[in-house]
Amino acid sequence: MKVKLRVLFLSISSLICAFSFGQDVLTNQIELSHDNDFILLSDRYYSSGLFISYRKKLAKELFGNDNGQLDFKLGQEVYTPKQTQSENSAVFDRPYAGFLGLHTRYSFAAKNQLFETTLLLGLAGINSGAGGFQRWYHKVIAISDSPLWIDELQNSFHTNIYGTYTKEWELAPIPFGVRVALKPSFALGTRDVFVAQEAIAFFGRRNAINTSIANHRLGSQEREVFFALRAGVKYVLHNGLIEGNLFGDSSPVLKTPENILLLLGFDFYHRFNKNDYKIGIRFNSRETGNAKAHKYLQLAYALSF
Repeated sequence: MKVKLRVLFLSISSLICAFSFGQDVLTNQIELSHDNDFILLSDRYYSSGLFISYRKKLAKELFGNDNGQLDFKLGQEVYTPKQTQSENSAVFDRPYAGFLGLHTRYSFAAKNQLFETTLLLGLAGINSGAGGFQRWYHKVIAISDSPLWIDELQNSFHTNIYGTYTKEWELAPIPFGVRVALKPSFALGTRDVFVAQEAIAFFGRRNAINTSIANHRLGSQEREVFFALRAGVKYVLHNGLIEGNLFGDSSPVLKTPENILLLLGFDFYHRFNKNDYKIGIRFNSRETGNAKAHKYLQLAYALSF
């Protein structure tokens, strides 16, 4: 009898281990995310963004370990001036601009470090479909008048390269962990040229940098519940959605962007089994001389499989 009970116990233990292992090695994820300032009672500047992402944890990355990941993100972004009901584009503080783009991101992690590079290919202008989508959206919800979308940026193809390096330090372990990170980044291309530095503080139950939802990383289903405070500065050399394509643009409304932007943010993250949830608030200082500061909300849900 004791032998049978021991065999039964070992069998159950093996099944539990096998199930846990299977759950820990989920290597694919699909995410839907939405940015919108309307929820925060404004409708201007970066008005909204709608994205779908697919992520794949690689079995073996270029440098010989298993910390590589490949991400694809397709998204449409909507930018409007504050003067959305004006028919005089001379008073605009920024041009109407729509953008449809595909981001291809490769990242790999080392100890307390994350390296990321992203290639962006996209279309700005009427062909992005952003203006038509926003007018349709306002017509459907019928809460406010639709922006007029006059003198929009002309159609233009864009390509960009982005690079990001993240370094983290753990100050206190879980259950109520504290981590801090520095995150320098750069962009080079026809849409964006900038360098930026961000500092982030994380508070709560969080995984290591290579598997945490904080960095959109796969590789673990350990539960995560934490929030983050962000502060950064960006030095802008070119913004193609304000001053047009880097190689020349004859759009009717073009503006000169502010060179220095201050960036603040708050995020709440939760990973439970196969599900990832994120709520964030972003605050940016004014992007042109006649504009004002701007804030918007970020919402995201992802399912791993």
